Amino acid sequence: MPNVKSIKKTIKDCGIAPDVIAKFEFPKSQGNQPMEVLSLIEQMDSLLTDEQRCSVMQEQGCYKTGNMNNMNKQFAEKHSGKSIEERINLLSDENVHPNVPCRVNDDGTFSIYWEIGEKDNYQCVCACIKRLKKEKPDAGDISKTFCGCCGGHIKHHYQTILDIKLELKKIVSSPINSNGKERCEFLFYIV
Repeated sequence: MPNVKSIKKTIKDCGIAPDVIAKFEFPKSQGNQPMEVLSLIEQMDSLLTDEQRCSVMQEQGCYKTGNMNNMNKQFAEKHSGKSIEERINLLSDENVHPNVPCRVNDDGTFSIYWEIGEKDNYQCVCACIKRLKKEKPDAGDISKTFCGCCGGHIKHHYQTILDIKLELKKIVSSPINSNGKERCEFLFYIV
């Protein structure tokens, strides 16, 4: 779940120009209150470039510690020396998290798809969004920038699972701004 304090720190750490940072009105709360995070995301959309937003949001993400990491490290160790494609083909038979569809694209980029539900009725995986929708059902479409937090979560785990370095290039699609018509798709550079 995105956190105001973490996003604020990452904005500074990513080398965003001080004059741009000065234009932000950071919420007083430094936690993960949905409306405050949403306000910060809206400011990012107006003040930062796509590349800067991806750079900031790919460093967010929940559940980057704990048992999931151990499972993913075990998978990586068990299959060390295998190609990315070989590892991807083994994912369905193994215990990793999150175990979601992914592929290396013809141009060398990497796509990861994350979904709950089915075509035309996808749901967001983010607990913060679910909380926001309960608190403010009329919130409407939410920026895909918000989804970069899930991109950070999935980046963290797939770097371990596939033993590669990833950089978020684009948040291609999301259920939260497509009325559930599209699943989450994250596009990464393989560094």
